[in-house]
Amino acid sequence: MMRLMRFLAGFVVGLSMGAAIGLLLAPQSGSETLDLVRGRVQGVLDEGRQAAEQTRADAHARLADLKEG
Repeated sequence: MMRLMRFLAGFVVGLSMGAAIGLLLAPQSGSETLDLVRGRVQGVLDEGRQAAEQTRADAHARLADLKEG
């Protein structure tokens, strides 16, 4: 459990540092970069929602099959 916590802490620190460096070295202006980041985050969130909906539908279908069988 401790190894997982260390990994997650290192991952978050690395992600934060990478994001900060990326923003500082970005060739666009701050507002353009912010719009780009928002768009990408929204895309990832939309994909996550679609995946969750598909998983939920699959689970309901499997449950219905188990109840019938």
